[in-house]
Amino acid sequence: MQKATLLAENIRDFLTFLNKNLERNIFYMDTDKLHQIKLIAEDFKFQILADELLRINRFVWDPKYTNYLVDRFEKGLIIIDEYVQRNNNSLFMVTGRLYTLKNLSSLFSKD
Repeated sequence: MQKATLLAENIRDFLTFLNKNLERNIFYMDTDKLHQIKLIAEDFKFQILADELLRINRFVWDPKYTNYLVDRFEKGLIIIDEYVQRNNNSLFMVTGRLYTLKNLSSLFSKD
């Protein structure tokens, strides 16, 4: 239950990080490539997945539905990770966030 909550909060923080950098470009990353990551996250509905993870695990641990949501999240995360690896020169600041998300989502495959 706490793992799911932590993953959901980190997904939200990742989306907030993308939005803030698109607005003000704090780290001088390529905004077109950041926008592409944001579109991929929207296609895979990361915000909805994070909200659902928080909602279903608020009071009781639901492993079946949680694992289903994490699997859907990982599909989008793999695509974003490949994109960032190909464009590492201009998106190096995103790699830390992706590393955290990959490690948190990998905790669920061991259950």
